[in-house]
Amino acid sequence: MKDYNKRRDRLKRYLLFILTVVVAFQVGCKDVVRKEIVEVEEPEHSSIEVAVEDKLIIDRSEDLSDYVVELFGVDDAATIIFNDVALVSVIMAYDTELTDDTKEMINNLVLEKDQEISQVVISNDEKTFFQIVEIMGDLMNGSSYDKYVGQISKLVEKNK
Repeated sequence: MKDYNKRRDRLKRYLLFILTVVVAFQVGCKDVVRKEIVEVEEPEHSSIEVAVEDKLIIDRSEDLSDYVVELFGVDDAATIIFNDVALVSVIMAYDTELTDDTKEMINNLVLEKDQEISQVVISNDEKTFFQIVEIMGDLMNGSSYDKYVGQISKLVEKNK
């Protein structure tokens, strides 16, 4: 019986030692991870000036794209707003086509998510998609929305 109690005590001490080592290792690893976080400072004069109205249009357009890309079968979406019209260009998933049902879902979703939109124009044209992406990139980098009004208007008319 004495041997049994000694073995049990040794096993308890051994398990307690292992548990202590594991906890110490985990705490040590967390410290290492915390020390590796590097803060990146941006230069003071690197901000990009974007007009408030342009920023609102950009944000609304990006939000709509985010909603549309969540739909089943849609791989990517780019949206640009022109007055009360949203031009939504989508890239469909492999072996998926843009059907009338999908168009109706996109239309309803956009109208539901942005009450300032009264018309949704939907395109599955890759060229239109990349034109919208390029315009949105320029707008986010500080270009004026006014600079693209003609081009956006033509895109909307072309895809109606």
